[in-house]
Amino acid sequence: MEGKVEKIITPKKFVLNGFVFGPKKAKNIFIYVHGLAGSLFSHLDLFEKIIDKNNAVLAFNNRGSGIITPIKRLCASRKKGYKTMSLGMVHEVFTDCVDDIEGAIMSAKSLGAKNIFLLGYSTGCQKSIYYLAKKQKTPVKGAILLAPMSDYAITAAWTDQKVLAKAVSCARKMVREGQGQEFMPKNIWPDLITAQRFLSLNTADSVEEIFTYASNQPAKILQRVKKPLLVILAGEDEYRDRPIKEIAAWFEKNIDNKKGQLKTIKNSLHGFRGHEAEVARVIKKFTESAVFQFR
Repeated sequence: MEGKVEKIITPKKFVLNGFVFGPKKAKNIFIYVHGLAGSLFSHLDLFEKIIDKNNAVLAFNNRGSGIITPIKRLCASRKKGYKTMSLGMVHEVFTDCVDDIEGAIMSAKSLGAKNIFLLGYSTGCQKSIYYLAKKQKTPVKGAILLAPMSDYAITAAWTDQKVLAKAVSCARKMVREGQGQEFMPKNIWPDLITAQRFLSLNTADSVEEIFTYASNQPAKILQRVKKPLLVILAGEDEYRDRPIKEIAAWFEKNIDNKKGQLKTIKNSLHGFRGHEAEVARVIKKFTESAVFQFR
């Protein structure tokens, strides 16, 4: 695949590593928003199927890339011109995704693409929707949600409720006491994660709980999005907490019927491995209809 390195600088001056896969002057560019602890290289096989003379992919590492990742922020007051911060999945603040995605969109615009789409995967779906809900005026034509599963649903289904309740209580106390960026005690929660990130991922009242099929909360953030959406579910998603048909029905109920589309890829796991060609065909067909709506 042809391509080039793209250094993304967000409005808040964070420097994020990116790469453009595909032709330099593509008509359509897909901004890939990776999943939890993922990276810009997480779906190369899919990118290869999407790319052609009209389509390119801008993939980048957002602030949630990796477990703990050093990321630079430009700072004129520093002698070297920047400061390095420890971020990554365990430290990131979910709402910072707006700044990250805005930076990627600025880069996409500078590349001259006529049409920009968000291509969110897994937790990147929540970020894509949150961005579009907060930024009603954006050059983005629409969004593709690949395997949009609720992280809260996964934790609630797979964790002993007493253990989860104790962990939530501990995390809330840490946040109240100004220790939100401190790690959860190992005897309370075995995974390395800060208190605020734990609550963001694993509680029903979190702003990150956007796909509320498990928490039964109103889908206010999702319903605020007015851009065309394509939801692609994996038929055998290993992170589902219920039959995929029930999750599909929830999305059909909560996305705009006139602008929303839903497709389930049969026999596919969460990462769509081995089904990239089918996924790419669905994406390209949606792209044509979404662009038509804005002519």
